[in-house]
Amino acid sequence: MSRLIVFDVDSTLLKVESLDFAVEHALSSAPDGAERTARLKALTDQGMAGKLDFRSSLEQRLAIAGLTRSAVDDARERLRTCLTEGMTDLLGALRKRGNDVAAVSGGFVDLVEPALNDLGFANGEIRANRFVFEGDDVIGFDRQNPLSRSGGKAPVVASLKALFGKPLAIMVGDGMTDYEAFEKGAADSFIGFGGVAVREPVRAKAPAFAQSVDELHRLLLG
Repeated sequence: MSRLIVFDVDSTLLKVESLDFAVEHALSSAPDGAERTARLKALTDQGMAGKLDFRSSLEQRLAIAGLTRSAVDDARERLRTCLTEGMTDLLGALRKRGNDVAAVSGGFVDLVEPALNDLGFANGEIRANRFVFEGDDVIGFDRQNPLSRSGGKAPVVASLKALFGKPLAIMVGDGMTDYEAFEKGAADSFIGFGGVAVREPVRAKAPAFAQSVDELHRLLLG
């Protein structure tokens, strides 16, 4: 049966959290850069573990970040070197078997689009948040985007399933926001992915859990 496989991006297709990665590089020369980066990572971990409302996490992380357009442009190129090992081959095998694939991220398309294009995703197969700029400064995000709030991946996955006309959709990801797409019925199955970061609440709830890309390959393709 032809399926739609929906992949999370940060700590799944990429071996980093893209926003944290961008901020870490932008703040590398700032006097308080290390402290701000640590605060950002703590907020990310809380959000991915379901301990902090996702929109609150996003708001607080962007407030810490102070990103500029040049920092975003620099990070989006650097992120092309951060693909999770083995994902290119897995995606190729899935496509060869007739599966459709999509990438859904609570991160920002402004950062991850080139890396996802390198993985073979067309722009129409990518769903993510978008920065709002004022001049050269990032001042916020598109609040109308369902991916900017907790539970937002469910309607996005449902819309992709309808768009691709697939009877079965499988969600793959490391965070509770990914599990929610399955819990709310948009995805028919869910595979937790711990090949980059293991979120214990996700491992505890996931019907299936892959500790590596090889395990994910076996679960998806046998």
